Amino acid sequence: LNQKNPEVINYICDVIRFWVDEFDVDGIRLDAADVLDFDFMKALRRVANEVKPEFWLMGEVIHGNYSRWANERTLHSVTNYMLHKALYSAHNDHNYFEVAHTIKYVNDMIRNNQLNLYTFVDNHDVERIYTKLKNKAHFVPVHVMLYTLPGVPALYYGSEFGIEGRKERFSDDSLRPALNYEDYKDAAKTNECTKLIAALGKIRQNTRALMYGEYKQLHLQTTHFAYARVLDGKSVITTVNNADNEVSMNLPAGNSEEYIGALTGQKVTVEGGRIQVSVPGNFGEIWIPAEMIGESFAPIKTVEIKKAAAPKVQPVKVEEPKPAPKAEEVKVEVVKSESKVTAVEVVKVPKKEEPVVEKKLEKVVVDWNKSYEDMAIEELQEVILEKMRKNGPVTEYMLGTVRENTHHGSLVNWARSFG
Repeated sequence: LNQKNPEVINYICDVIRFWVDEFDVDGIRLDAADVLDFDFMKALRRVANEVKPEFWLMGEVIHGNYSRWANERTLHSVTNYMLHKALYSAHNDHNYFEVAHTIKYVNDMIRNNQLNLYTFVDNHDVERIYTKLKNKAHFVPVHVMLYTLPGVPALYYGSEFGIEGRKERFSDDSLRPALNYEDYKDAAKTNECTKLIAALGKIRQNTRALMYGEYKQLHLQTTHFAYARVLDGKSVITTVNNADNEVSMNLPAGNSEEYIGALTGQKVTVEGGRIQVSVPGNFGEIWIPAEMIGESFAPIKTVEIKKAAAPKVQPVKVEEPKPAPKAEEVKVEVVKSESKVTAVEVVKVPKKEEPVVEKKLEKVVVDWNKSYEDMAIEELQEVILEKMRKNGPVTEYMLGTVRENTHHGSLVNWARSFG
């Protein structure tokens, strides 16, 4: 679609109005938002402001400066892929410094926009978190962090049951299985993964500081980490531990007198403005000031996940790639939460799946007199890497994310995002 064509813009805007009028949707997810025209996104934002006060535009963005796409004029939020990567690899590598560094990097990036980014540990394009984790017990601290770090946490269907899903070369079917929910109807009582997710959801719902509080790092080691979300002078403290052994932390706690562990119900007394807490191996806890816990919320006792039950998902047969469709197909996914539709996703099915070809990297000479639009993919990749090098060392992960992006429009926008 030509996003600069006024008729196209008006048509898509009318689509949004239709979904709001007919189904009272609260938001739209924009696929591959990093290649959308900026004037087009501004038009969508004007419609969002028109249809309802808190209508939400969320875009899928993998690379670049998030504030370029999410700000007061375009989208409200984008996917935080940087934090997604940090959450699982920090546990697999026993290195919480990666998470702390990522949080600071992203916060510096969006400092002037006060954004709530879309945070996740898995989705329809990446491997299930239960598969990704080398130590399955890390399912606990990973999700404790998902629900307590800044951002809007998202849960991918089925992962609350701890199901597996490995990314295949020719198919994503194993990431998107059909589930028989009769198999999971008692999961909230019998499945330790589901118990944890249900508990975390209730804790967040009843703790405004976890949604709106300022983030503050309190304690950082490779195997254990503590941070607070501060709102109205009260600190809600999260502690996580990726080691097998129990750890003890002494943390600043503000002017509260007592804290209660939301998952375990454990109580600790504040002495000299600090608390001394112990966190079991491969676990996490959310410490809430006792005065913030009323009748609407009480501590939820849960147990440590040592080895979750084997998932009941039927094995997916991965077939050789089928011939590509002759015309481009469009799939619309509507996601419901309680009684409202909360997201609409339009996913384009590519006309042709190109074979993966391993390229031998050669030295690329960039003609800096060219516009980004006129540069080849390899030149744009080198431009982005050169701009990254000016900001500091380029890691293997950063190099990989650049080399894996072969979409010309995305690379142009990424290069521009450096200013």
